[in-house]
Amino acid sequence: MTLKDIFFMQRALSLAKKGLYGSHPNPMVGAVIVKNGKIIGEGFHKEFGKEHAEINAIKNAKSSVKGARIYVTLEPCSTIGKTPPCADALIKTGIKEVIIGANDPNPANSGKAAEILGTAGIRVRAGVLKKECESLNRVFAKHMRTGMPYVTLKISQSLDGKIADFAGNSRWISSKSSRIEAHKLRAQSDAVCVGIDTILRDNPRLNVRYLKVKKQPSVVVLDSSLRIPLNSNVFKNKNVVIAAGRGVSPYKKKRIEKMNAVVLELPQSSNGGIDIKSLLKTLGRMGIAHLMVEGGGRVMGSFISGNLWDRFICFISNVIIGGEKSVSSVVWPDAINEKIKTLGMKVRISGLKKIGTDLKYVLRNN
Repeated sequence: MTLKDIFFMQRALSLAKKGLYGSHPNPMVGAVIVKNGKIIGEGFHKEFGKEHAEINAIKNAKSSVKGARIYVTLEPCSTIGKTPPCADALIKTGIKEVIIGANDPNPANSGKAAEILGTAGIRVRAGVLKKECESLNRVFAKHMRTGMPYVTLKISQSLDGKIADFAGNSRWISSKSSRIEAHKLRAQSDAVCVGIDTILRDNPRLNVRYLKVKKQPSVVVLDSSLRIPLNSNVFKNKNVVIAAGRGVSPYKKKRIEKMNAVVLELPQSSNGGIDIKSLLKTLGRMGIAHLMVEGGGRVMGSFISGNLWDRFICFISNVIIGGEKSVSSVVWPDAINEKIKTLGMKVRISGLKKIGTDLKYVLRNN
C-alpha cells in the first residue's frame, strides 16, 4: 500500500459518504478512476436502485478508462440485483487494475468479484484502508452477517444522568442543536423504537423533522400488554409496528391492524417485557437493517444488559435535574450487576463532540 493508494482511497471514502441518506439499504460506496497518476473519473452510489459508484465513475470519466485503475471502497457487486453486476462492467471497459478497500460483507458474495476480475486478467488488490472502508458500512455488514438490524441507542440526558424529573417532565433537556442532530440520526435509520411508557407520557410522532427525507422511518413500539391508545400520534406514520406479548386481546389487535399497523406477538422476557433478541430477529426478517432506540431507561437497560446494541449516542446537557425520584437514563435489575461482577458495565468511547451547549458521546460495543 503506497501513499498514492491511501490518497486515492481517502478520496473514494469522502465520495462514498455523500450517499448517506440515499444509498440505503445498499451500502455507501465511492469510486475513483486514476490514469497516469491523475483522477479522470469519480462516482458514488447516490440512490438505491440507481447506478453504483463504479458505473457513475466510468460515466463521469473525462477520457478513456482503458488501461486505468479504479479505487473502490467496497468490493464490486458480482450478481444481478437492481442493476447489472459491476464486475462485468469493469471487465468490458478495459480497466487494468481494481483496488478494493473492503470485501463484500455478504458471506454469499465475499471475494466473488475479485475472483471474476482476476480470471479476466485484471489485477486486483484488496485491503487498502480496510478498517476505514469497513467502518463506513457497519449497518449493512451487521445485517448481512447476522440477519439482525444494527442497533443505535440514543439518549438525551442531564449532567447527572437523568432523562426526566420526578413528574416525568423532559422537554427540553438537550439543546436545539442536539435535537437537530438527533433527527439526522433518525433519517439514517429504518425504524425508531420506543417503549409504551414514552407513548403514554409524551404521545410523540417520532418522525423526522428539521430536514427533508424521501422516506420516513418506521416506528416500533414495545408494548407487551397492547396498552397503546388508538389515537396515539405514532399512527399518523405510514409504517408502525407494535411489539406485543403473546395472547394479547384479539379485539384490540384487530383494531390496531385496521389502522395499517403491524402487531407482532413475541416471547416475553422474565420481567414481562418483550424479548429483545426475538424482536431483532423478526425486524431483520422484515428488512429493517438499522434500528434507532429512543426509549426510556428500562428500554435502554433491556438492550444494554442483553448486549444487543452496537452504537450508543448520548447527548449530555448542561442541566442538573437532581431529586430522588427523577428518572435515570439506563435502568436494569440489580441482579444484572451481580451477574457481570463489576461496578457497572464499561464501554468503548469512540467519539466526543460539542453540539451547541451539549456534549455528544459516541460509544461502541465492538
